[in-house]
Amino acid sequence: MAEHNDSTARTSDAVADPGTSRRSVRELARSAKGRVARTTTAVVRPAKPRSGAGFRKPIRSVVILSMVGGLVATVALPAYAAFNGTSDTVTIEQVAADNAQSLVVASTVTSTELNRGSYAATTAEEVEKKKAAEAAAARIAAAGSSASLSSANVNLSMVAPGSGAVRWPLDMSTITVGRGFGADGYHQGVDLLGAAGTPEFAAAAGTVRVAGWYYGYGYAVVLDSVINGQSVTTLYGHMTQTLVNPGDYVEAGQIIGLMGSTGSSTANHLHFEVRVGGGLVDPWAWLQANAG
Repeated sequence: MAEHNDSTARTSDAVADPGTSRRSVRELARSAKGRVARTTTAVVRPAKPRSGAGFRKPIRSVVILSMVGGLVATVALPAYAAFNGTSDTVTIEQVAADNAQSLVVASTVTSTELNRGSYAATTAEEVEKKKAAEAAAARIAAAGSSASLSSANVNLSMVAPGSGAVRWPLDMSTITVGRGFGADGYHQGVDLLGAAGTPEFAAAAGTVRVAGWYYGYGYAVVLDSVINGQSVTTLYGHMTQTLVNPGDYVEAGQIIGLMGSTGSSTANHLHFEVRVGGGLVDPWAWLQANAG
């Protein structure tokens, strides 16, 4: 600014002084022009950009846009698939899986009535019976020839001796009477000892209720009869073989089995019990009073 004022003063002096040469005026004008040109150039000169700084912002923008796009696709695609479910056929298993408490039945299912013969018995009682039967069979097999039927002179066509509504259950000519009714404080029948395979007969006509393995009696037969208007039940225990079936009707004196030692027994014998009207009676006294 001082220079500008100084040059202006000199110009005014030159004009005021007619003796100033034109050369001096031209030099002053040239000098002022040069200073103005240098000032303008310095003002408009652009700054040089720093190398690499211009490429960083575009790259960072591309990365950010890519991440945002991936996030949008991750959220939007499953939602779209759930909204626009397919119309494929759904199986019964898939329907049942949606609600585990539902019962889904196919239209082709048919009902089948179950019966006793369609499944196996598995109760503890039946398992024990089977084990006992197998044990008895093993004992009979071990007895072998010593317990053969020929030793008892078996005749399957024979009937008990005597006549009438009540018969002797054995041919007593070869039989020994063992423990009686009430022996040892609990014995409910009479034991009639004989050879293995001795024929046993129905003491009265009646219907077979039991024929087969029967608890501690081993192989046994139980008959239900009516004698003189009274219900009479007779039991024949520890047989080696039964010769009748449940539901059969037998006549008095008909052969129903063969003597043995099955169940809770230590020797070949017939354990014989009698119930009249449902109550136990002394079977030996009953036979003596009624058997023909």
